[in-house]
Amino acid sequence: MKKIIKIILVLFVTLTLGACGSSEEKDTNKPTKTEEKKEEKIYTIGETVTYTKNSKDLIHFTVDSVRNTDDRNEFADSQPEQVIIIHYSYENIANEDDIYFSSINFKVIDEGGNVCETYPASINTYPQTAPIGTKSEGEEAYGLKQQSSKIKLIVELDYSGTKATYELPIQ
Repeated sequence: MKKIIKIILVLFVTLTLGACGSSEEKDTNKPTKTEEKKEEKIYTIGETVTYTKNSKDLIHFTVDSVRNTDDRNEFADSQPEQVIIIHYSYENIANEDDIYFSSINFKVIDEGGNVCETYPASINTYPQTAPIGTKSEGEEAYGLKQQSSKIKLIVELDYSGTKATYELPIQ
């Protein structure tokens, strides 16, 4: 009986290891199929991005203005070359979850290619949570590491990586 079990075990291991191997040769000269990357639209001041999922418009997002401010916070750790305030608005058209946009959704890049941080400057408009059918607006202040006449703003529209890119002149 032990001999039969050993023979069955050896056959099982042999067949298992044989199944793991492949006699098929791979042709490394064949071109691999790549997805075509869509040309990403670059937005500017006043242009609205519509976030759509499953052919349904869910959210509108617009950058209304980008302006310089002379406001400096004496207690701030950073000493940026320039401080800007971004004014934006958004609308929850049909997103079941309430929406809220703030600096957590933004990546600001100055003309020197520096990713910039928020700055504790005075702002006048604070964003609010927007349920379906409502709108809100907000402002965020950023300290730029290099004097710039324009910035690049990358907005994360959802948590799965959907982004919109803006190139915005500083007014």
